[in-house]
Amino acid sequence: MAVGMPATGAGAPHNSGSALRSYNVVGTIRDMSDFITNLDPDKTKLTQMFGKTQVVSTKHEWLRDSLRPAMVNKHPEVINFDTTETVPRRWMYNTVQQFMHGYNISDITQAIKKYGVRDEIAYQFVKAGKEIAGDLEYAIVNNDTATPMSENVAGTFGGIPYFLEAALTGATVAAGTFTLNDHGFVNGDALIVRGGAKCAENTAYYVAVKDANTFYLYDTPEGAMNSVKYDANGHGVSNGEGKIEETKMTGLTFQNCIDAAKDVAKGNLTFDLLNDAMQLTWQRGGDPSVAIMSAKNKRGCADFTQGALPIRQADDKRISTSLEIIETDFGTLRLEAHRMYKDSVVDLLDPQYWKLGYLIPFHTEEPPRVGTYKEKVITGVASIECTAPNANARIINLTGKVNPKPVVVETITASTTTGGSTSGGSDSTP
Repeated sequence: MAVGMPATGAGAPHNSGSALRSYNVVGTIRDMSDFITNLDPDKTKLTQMFGKTQVVSTKHEWLRDSLRPAMVNKHPEVINFDTTETVPRRWMYNTVQQFMHGYNISDITQAIKKYGVRDEIAYQFVKAGKEIAGDLEYAIVNNDTATPMSENVAGTFGGIPYFLEAALTGATVAAGTFTLNDHGFVNGDALIVRGGAKCAENTAYYVAVKDANTFYLYDTPEGAMNSVKYDANGHGVSNGEGKIEETKMTGLTFQNCIDAAKDVAKGNLTFDLLNDAMQLTWQRGGDPSVAIMSAKNKRGCADFTQGALPIRQADDKRISTSLEIIETDFGTLRLEAHRMYKDSVVDLLDPQYWKLGYLIPFHTEEPPRVGTYKEKVITGVASIECTAPNANARIINLTGKVNPKPVVVETITASTTTGGSTSGGSDSTP
């Protein structure tokens, strides 16, 4: 036996002061993080829904890729091989955010007998865990910028708004030619134009690159791709033929972000708005499966019927006023109410593209005693990544009102059979 090694065998005592065995380690990092994120599943739906990733720096980076749209592809029988430049992958990043929540319990408070609480420190630990888990969820829902840590500056990671509501700054347009320095677009990318004279609101238009700083837009991906001419090196440049002759705009976005205030319903949530958002993602290969919204919007969605005719037996006294699943033209959506969502926004998410990671997993710290009380601190450093923002969509500037469709209910009354025929009555309620 090596010098200094403890004895082995069934009767060997555990060395409680050693961290050489996993069962001796108190509050292991992975278990603590899972504990935090699973404390309150109803309140922390997104934390539960997102996958896991690894974060190794205060600036968390990853790559995203895309496919070009289909285009006319025809060649004569005898031709030299022809190639084009490959579409480069693109860097994306997010920063990290440090979370901390501490509490102290006096020795007397811990010692006295209390109704319903045997161990005050343990009780407050679970309570603090729920609170810091809520803080993490709040950041995911509300953080619209990614702010790096610096001297005396608390960093924040970008949440869902950071990925889904980002606008392109510095873009201009004149006579159909858009200018944005170092735009980084590739032929076939989809953009939404705000406040255009020719481009419709909340509609995708497709990029045809002129050079590193300028590009044209087309109303179909085929139009954009077919305007591109390739040189001997396979470098594709658009000639601008058939472009949309846009002359003005107030904004430009690469995301599937619909401004409800520009819709015909003037900011009210409608089935068509959800369908439009689904269509934008579908056109780019996305398939959102869940719509996250406020409780008020979720209640209003109960009136979406899309022409359905519910059937109710005469002796059935129950009335269902909720709607959990809707079928759109571009896929099925599960409707989820979220406690932290505002009435002004609805998000359509594909959870497979969202991941939560920890630079420093949540853990507990116990500062040295300096008085007649005991302190505990829960802390951790986290970030999120979205590998495909375009597979998701966001509806903004909602009024909090929902435009319902008329509900038609048919009541089946008691029937009698005469000569093989069945008679019955029904009533319809608009």
